[in-house]
Amino acid sequence: MKKIILLITAITISFSCEEKATVEFDDAKSQAILGIFEAYMANDMDGIADVYAEDAYVFSNSTDSIPIAENLTLVASHHELFDNIECVWGDSGRPAFVETINYPGFGKVSKAWFLWKGVGKASGEAIEVPTQISYFWGNEDKIQRSFLRNDTSQMLKEMEAAQSMASE
Repeated sequence: MKKIILLITAITISFSCEEKATVEFDDAKSQAILGIFEAYMANDMDGIADVYAEDAYVFSNSTDSIPIAENLTLVASHHELFDNIECVWGDSGRPAFVETINYPGFGKVSKAWFLWKGVGKASGEAIEVPTQISYFWGNEDKIQRSFLRNDTSQMLKEMEAAQSMASE
C-alpha cells in the first residue's frame, strides 16, 4: 500500500512541475499584431511585411501555403475592391481581439479574432466576414507562418462583380 501511495505522490509531483502554457494580451507580440491591422487598414503592405520573416508563408483557407509576398498582393487587392474597410472586435474600439500564447518547447503563437467589414466598389453592398488568424513566431521576433480562416464567398462575389463591370 505504501508503494502505491508513494507512486501516486511521485506522479502527482511530476505533473505539477510541468511547465504550462502562458497567455498574454498586451505584450509586444500582441501589440505587433495590432500594428498589422493598423497597417492593413492604411493599405501599408510594407508595414505588414516588416513583421514577417522574409521566407514566411501563409495558409489562407487552404492546406497549400503561399509566400508572404504573394499573400500581401492578395491582401492589397482588398483595397481595390472595397471602400470603408475596417476590422473590428465588438464594441471595444480595437481592430481585433489578440492573445499571444507561449507554448513551452514549441514557441509563441498570436491569435486574432475580428469582423472584417467593407463596402464593395462594384456592387455597393456592405459585407461582414468573421475572421480568425493564427500567427506563429519564428526566430528574431518575426512571424514565420500564419493561418487565416474565414468564409470568402462574399468577397469573391464582389471580385466577380468588379470583373463583370470591367469587361462591359
